[in-house]
Formats: sequence, C-alpha cells, structure tokens
Amino acid sequence: MVDRIPLYARSLLAVGALLLIVVLPLSFQYVEYYEYGLKQRITTGSVDTSKVYGRGRYFLGPDARLIKYKADAHMVSLKDLVVFSSGTSEESIGLTFSVDIDFTYLMIKEEVGLLHRELAGTYEITVKSKATEAIRNEAIKVPFEDYFQNRRSVEQKFRAAVLNRWEAKPSLHVYLDQFFLGHVRIAEIVAKKQLEHRIQNEKNIMESFVQQARIERELTDVEINTINLEKDFLTRTAKAEANLTRAKANLNADRILAKANRNGTLTLFEAAGITSQDHRMSFSYIRTLKNHKNIELDVTFLSSENIVRTTDSSS
Repeated sequence: MVDRIPLYARSLLAVGALLLIVVLPLSFQYVEYYEYGLKQRITTGSVDTSKVYGRGRYFLGPDARLIKYKADAHMVSLKDLVVFSSGTSEESIGLTFSVDIDFTYLMIKEEVGLLHRELAGTYEITVKSKATEAIRNEAIKVPFEDYFQNRRSVEQKFRAAVLNRWEAKPSLHVYLDQFFLGHVRIAEIVAKKQLEHRIQNEKNIMESFVQQARIERELTDVEINTINLEKDFLTRTAKAEANLTRAKANLNADRILAKANRNGTLTLFEAAGITSQDHRMSFSYIRTLKNHKNIELDVTFLSSENIVRTTDSSS
C-alpha cells in the first residue's frame, strides 16, 4: 500500500515529520521555580505584559519565547556608602563617613509586566539608585552618636526611608525583604576632630558644673548668714521680751509690796494708837534705816534713871 503513495507525497510527509520533530520541542518553554516569564514574539519582538508565567512548562508555539526575570531574592550590597550625619545635637557635629548596607528585595509577581514595560532591564540599577538616594537623605536627619548607640533605630529609619521611596510614584513594583546596617567607618582625621570636639564638650560641661557648684556654695553661704542673722534677731528679741517681762513683774511686785507695806503700816499705827504725824514719820524713818542693807541699827529705850547727869565744870 505504501508503494501506491506517490513519491512527492512521501517526500512531503517526511519533511512534515521532520519539521514536527524539530518545531514541536521549540514550541515548549520552561520556567524554573526561581523565575518569572513574559511571552515575546520572536518575529516582531513584541512582549505580552498582561500575563506572568510562573514555574512550569508552556506550549507557546515556535514563534514565541520567554523573557525571564528572577523570582527569588535579589541581593544588594552597598559597600562604603558615603553619608552625612546630622549636626543638630549639642554633643555632636555633622560628619561625613561611610556605612555598609545589605538588603534583599523580591518582585511582585502580578506587577512583573508593569516592571518590564516601565523599566525593562534597568530595574536593578533603578532599585539600587533609589535605595541609595533614600538612605543618604535619611542619614542627614540622624545624629552621629545614634549609629553607635541606637543602631537598631537607625536601621529601622533607613528601612522605612527605602520603602517610602520605592512606593512613591512611579512605583518600582518590588518589595523590600531583609535589610541590615553593617559597618560604620569614619576617616582617621574626622575621628580625631570628633574626639577633640567631644573632649571640648566635656570640658565645657565640667566648667559649667564647676561654675554651678560655686554659685551653689555662695547661695548656701548667703542662706547660712540669713539663718544666723535671723537666729541672732530672734535671740535678742527673746531676751528683750524676757527682760521686759521680768521688769514688769518686778515693778508689779514692788507695787504690790509697797501697797502691802502701806496697808500694814496703817494697820500697825491704828493698833498701836500712833496718831501723831511726827511719830509716824519717825517710825517710817527708823524702819527704812533698819531695812537698809549697809546699816546696822539697834533700837533701845532709855529711861531718865539710866542717864548720868554731870555738871558743867565751868560753872
């Protein structure tokens, strides 16, 4: 029966089978687990960005191929990235130094077509440059001391700055995964100037404390003098008030005593029947002499019989 098929037909069948054997494998395209693919026509070069191909095998025909993008993490290392720190802190000055930044990012699968249409093969350079720009702009706001004392905070600020920069229009269609702040390097001359500046700040602070201590001592001396003056004033006032009270008491006692003496003398005069004013004055005089401390007085009563009478020799 085969002998009945014309020679030209058999030739066509052979050519068709050969083309099928050659073309059929070329019609299948493969995407690995670490890749994304976009369909491109070989003859026209046009790319279909509406569909993103993930891992698998696809029959696209002999006039198609896949443009591949990485589906796994992109690793970026920014070594010795020069930045400038903030100089707003009283204990720091603005410094130029370098840092090491390492981060990874991944493509957003649904937006691979947009990424190809807007950036194509330049996306890696664009992602890296925008990250660098964001880090440098954020570094200006960070005091130098934070790079050593609050590294975690600085790292979070840099990460947030990169995210905001990537999400700004036009978006880069990628998302940030890991982000690390590495070594911080400063030039020797810059380190020396920073050390000198820090030493001078410490000296200024010390001098400020010395001045404050001197002021505190002077204020303390003033308070001590004030307290001493107040104490002396209160002591003198208390003594004066005590003396006044004592004098008033003595005066009142003398008044009471004088009144008692007067009343007692009157009572005595009435009881003794002394009515003559001269006798009363003589009694008062004798009593006064008797009560005087520096006079010793004995009162006796002499009768006319006790007096020795004498005659004048001249007579």
